[in-house]
Amino acid sequence: MTSTSRIAAAAFAASLLALAGCGSTSPESDGAKAVAVKLTDAGCDPAKLSLPAGPATFEVANDGADAVSEFEILDGGRILGEVENLAPGLSGRFSLTLRPGSYVTYCPGGKSVEHGVLEVAGGAAAGTSAAAARAVARYRSYVEQQTALLVTRTKAFDAALQADDLARAKALYAGARAPYERIEPVAESFGGLDPAIDARAGDVPAASWTGFHPIEKRLWAGNTTEGTQALGNKLVRDVLRLQTKVKALQLEPAQIANGAVELLDEVSKSKITGEEERYSHIDLVDFEANVDGARVAFESVKPILAGRNAALAAAVAQRFAGVDTALARYRRGDGYVTYGALTTADTRLLSRVIDALAEPLSRVGAHVVAA
Repeated sequence: MTSTSRIAAAAFAASLLALAGCGSTSPESDGAKAVAVKLTDAGCDPAKLSLPAGPATFEVANDGADAVSEFEILDGGRILGEVENLAPGLSGRFSLTLRPGSYVTYCPGGKSVEHGVLEVAGGAAAGTSAAAARAVARYRSYVEQQTALLVTRTKAFDAALQADDLARAKALYAGARAPYERIEPVAESFGGLDPAIDARAGDVPAASWTGFHPIEKRLWAGNTTEGTQALGNKLVRDVLRLQTKVKALQLEPAQIANGAVELLDEVSKSKITGEEERYSHIDLVDFEANVDGARVAFESVKPILAGRNAALAAAVAQRFAGVDTALARYRRGDGYVTYGALTTADTRLLSRVIDALAEPLSRVGAHVVAA
């Protein structure tokens, strides 16, 4: 996913009372308040949310909106939680511990209420538990390790571009991409960094298109490094910015679980079409990296989940094994077959096993949000 703007706006208060009565405690939520949100052609419905501080699970449904498929909660320029790729009739969920304050809700493409307001009142949330602190520390260590690897590999990739070494640049491309794909939801949470690093053609204006994919196009479609040097330099600067931001990142267990679901949604709802690596066709490398990142996110919160819903923890672990088995069919040596080698039956199989994992994984956040 690449959102092209993260801006705040105010919305009307007419639906305040209606929404305030929509919260409820779900059997799946371990005490988190369930909040219903609809995506409509107008945008976010309701446009104004008023909720108490504490754990909440946002249940988002697309109510027939063709141009609106995403719901986000923004704190300044950072995305706290989101669901995306919700076609008409589909639904999704994410969980957060709401802290007192005013936030922006964002439904890109809405005709009249693209932006709304979330007002959170009440006392500050309780302190972090030891289990939550361990989960966050484990995942933070992984994210920092992956961003360091991303920087190292991107610098080597850029060096090949600067040296006009086409063969080496192509050889290094997939390896440079993998660390980013493992932690993509973290990068997306910083607003403009993800478009700068990972936008595909058409995601942003052509004059603003930077990052991996315009380089990919030149290397494979043009079979040249010409025009990649400036792009490579900027890409290095942007991944260094990401590394700096990650060090100050604030996380909670539910956000880690949300990120795991986002990684799988990326695969099953968009990357499965082959649109991600449309010139190099290394899509299965991205798939594996997304699954690896989702697995580490899940393993980070699994000790909390196992104490609250052991059956769900076991089901998710089993589904990860199913995805591994499906992907293994296409592995060749240290890599994978090119995406063009897959048949329609192959892509359907991958989509099914990813969706089978994403469903129970989408319920994890609600169980760990109050950790």
